[in-house]
Amino acid sequence: MTRRIAALVALALGATCLAASRAEVDVHISLSLAEAVPKAGTTILLVFFSTDCPSCYDDLFEARYAIEKGGWPVSVVGVFSGPRDELQSFLEKHACTLPVVLDRRKVLFRRFQVDCLPYKALLSGDATVYRDDAYKDPGRRMEDLKTCLRKMYSR
Repeated sequence: MTRRIAALVALALGATCLAASRAEVDVHISLSLAEAVPKAGTTILLVFFSTDCPSCYDDLFEARYAIEKGGWPVSVVGVFSGPRDELQSFLEKHACTLPVVLDRRKVLFRRFQVDCLPYKALLSGDATVYRDDAYKDPGRRMEDLKTCLRKMYSR
């Protein structure tokens, strides 16, 4: 009986701590790309995603990890077109501090001709230097992105 009570108390304390940590997450939801990354001429990796897509979740965080691990000077920005409260919940739940553009009118989706998720596009200044090929598997797409980045920054 005392083990059960101790487990319930631990669970309650854990839930309280988790709720407190979620409230402390500083999420960055922007309404435009210029607002998300104010420095012009910056290299930006756009990761288009949906909150109800498990492979999108993986792609978003794997892209961020790959950029950090590679040491490339690239800003990773998520792009989401669903409801704001759904996005807010997702970002807080996963403690995601990446800037995310809330693209309700799908301006960026149309600009980059995104028709499936997850999807990545790499921008260098005004030029698009990489776009995912939707017909390749996600692992191959990530390798193609890394190859593109290595070529860009090995010069």
